[in-house]
Amino acid sequence: MKVIDKTKAKIILILKFILYLVSLIIAFSDFLIFLTILFILNIPLIRKSIFGRLALDPRKPTWKNVESVKYHDNYLDIFYPEIEKPKGIVLFAHGGGWISGYRRQPNNVSWYRYLVSKGFIVATIDYSRGYKAGIEKLIKELILAVEFLQTKFENESYDISLIGLSAGGHLALLTAGRIPDKIKSVVAYYSPCDLLDIWESTSLFARFAVTTTLKRLPNKSKVVYETYSPINNITENFPNTLLVHGLKDSVIPYISSVKMFKKLREKNIKVKLLLHPYGSHGFEFVLRDSKTVEIIEKTALFLEGKVW
Repeated sequence: MKVIDKTKAKIILILKFILYLVSLIIAFSDFLIFLTILFILNIPLIRKSIFGRLALDPRKPTWKNVESVKYHDNYLDIFYPEIEKPKGIVLFAHGGGWISGYRRQPNNVSWYRYLVSKGFIVATIDYSRGYKAGIEKLIKELILAVEFLQTKFENESYDISLIGLSAGGHLALLTAGRIPDKIKSVVAYYSPCDLLDIWESTSLFARFAVTTTLKRLPNKSKVVYETYSPINNITENFPNTLLVHGLKDSVIPYISSVKMFKKLREKNIKVKLLLHPYGSHGFEFVLRDSKTVEIIEKTALFLEGKVW
């Protein structure tokens, strides 16, 4: 029976790979069909994005008002808490493999509700699609968002922290390395800290996403993957960092966060690593156990600057 199951799994993997190749070819002629195939292949991940909610989600708006503003060629939403003196600004970078996702996605909004309930101003952007823009533009958009927030709140004493999920966490870590003096702390949930680790996973979507974003395959341009890996972009004054990962993650191997943790420790950067023994990719939107709750609570404490 186990042999049959393994054979079936291999067949499914091969069929998915063929569909990805076909969809990539179709993308050059009919992008709508390409997106449809991409959607079908990633229904489990998309389901988390549509229906996922944090275990500690207040389930109702926690902000007194929301402001949508334009900065450069992009838009940014700012959620203001009810308290008179907010604890700081948290700039949120959504996931989606650099090629999908958006700032008002239900699972992301769940994070906003929680963080705002904890007294933070939450700002969030939609970054460009990697398959069109390329990785450098995505990083630049996040840097510009930080600079915009600094200017907007220049009369306040708010620190700015970054938090990102998956690809968003990857961008947050790279941004922290580019402008460490402007960032108080950075949080990365199940993020590819070494982009080469993606090729050790079973996720064809992750491989497809990083290939279309970097416009390179690792066997042809390994140096590009190394250049845009956060593990190779750690500065001496890198911000305090929190890394979170699930040990059952089949999209981004948890070893990527472990390697980043060790590298930061070697450089004497203050860093925390939280691992969920049963967590998969996007686990905080699915699991309701005490470990998940603990990780979410510790994330808020970390952003506040408290040590647990």
